[in-house]
Amino acid sequence: MKTFSKINAASYPLIVMIFFASVMWSCGGGGQNKAQREKLNEAKQQTTQNINKYKNEIEERINYVNSQIDEASGELEENLKEAREELKAQQELLTTELKNIEEASVETWNDVVAKASESLGNARSKMNEVSKSVREWLEDE
Repeated sequence: MKTFSKINAASYPLIVMIFFASVMWSCGGGGQNKAQREKLNEAKQQTTQNINKYKNEIEERINYVNSQIDEASGELEENLKEAREELKAQQELLTTELKNIEEASVETWNDVVAKASESLGNARSKMNEVSKSVREWLEDE
């Protein structure tokens, strides 16, 4: 049951983005009236907050890796530098998605939020993978 709780908690941002995509879809595809723009702005704000949460988490992990690089040498130092670059790549991916969200319209919202959800999932997965590798490398030292 513990695993199920972790999955639900980890999926929360994705669920929120899907919910807001559904809300935007239910608004219809006609011209952007005031109500649609307001709902779009609310959805954009919530989605942006969720993505920024993970960008900040990645930044914290980059800072941690940087502190470990300062104390490392040899192969460990090289591995940590590669891990840092991978984390930075994921952070950049999320930055790109934030830009896409900012530029989205009612007509493009569903596609943009679907791509952002996928990118967020990929970034979280890669971030966890890199963090696990870093822990293993540091334990082996």
